[in-house]
Amino acid sequence: MPGDLSSTRPIYRQVAEQIAEEIEAGVLPADSRISSERELAGRYGISRMTARAAINILVQRGLIVRRNRSRAYVAQPKFRFDLSSPGGLHEQLRKAGVRPGAKLIVAEKLPFEALAPRVIHALSLDETDDVYHIMRLRTANHEPVALEDSYFPARLFPDLLDFSLSDSIYGILRKYFSVMPASSIQELEISMLDSEWAEIMGVAVDLPTLEIRRQAFTADNVPFEYAHDIYRGDRIIFTARTAGVENVFAGSSPVWEQALHELETNR
Repeated sequence: MPGDLSSTRPIYRQVAEQIAEEIEAGVLPADSRISSERELAGRYGISRMTARAAINILVQRGLIVRRNRSRAYVAQPKFRFDLSSPGGLHEQLRKAGVRPGAKLIVAEKLPFEALAPRVIHALSLDETDDVYHIMRLRTANHEPVALEDSYFPARLFPDLLDFSLSDSIYGILRKYFSVMPASSIQELEISMLDSEWAEIMGVAVDLPTLEIRRQAFTADNVPFEYAHDIYRGDRIIFTARTAGVENVFAGSSPVWEQALHELETNR
């Protein structure tokens, strides 16, 4: 019931959760005005400072936005990104009916000696290898949502920089080089957006972000991309799928097949 605060958790968090539930249930649709601090204080019997703290939590989560300084409104629904899908952000947004976009920031060819050790290791490079370095600002319905900083071995993708890099890079690799992402190794780290990236994205400093460092592999287990991506946590919901044990062991070695057989026998 609205105003019923009985948990041992801090009151401002309880208020924030009740408002979040109303947003997720559609009771408060996108662009509708959130009650003022004074109104929330009266509704829940709390101080205006406590009401402000509740609103601040929802702003940080990206569920509401402030306009005209004091007014708060329900934000547009977040975009979804499936971390377990080998497909890129472009394809996932397009399938969701969202218009993907990309603004090219850096497109250059780098020699081996100019590369950081982590790039060399991730792409299994030797001293004769050059690499294409591509940095892009990614948008969804014209809204900046991510920065992608990627490296591709030049020997795998000759003349990659001659293509339109505002399109899906994975689409280019698939169409012109017959390379499709089959798997990846991803490291995830929560951080706050620093001033340099905030300026590039045109958003406020200290937004919550998810940093992803990714190695992408072909079906033959050849690394073809190393990327350091920064996604806005206030505008994207991240999902991941887990496979059943049958899918995990599908196509694996006889040793694993025997282990699966024993597991099923002992169920």
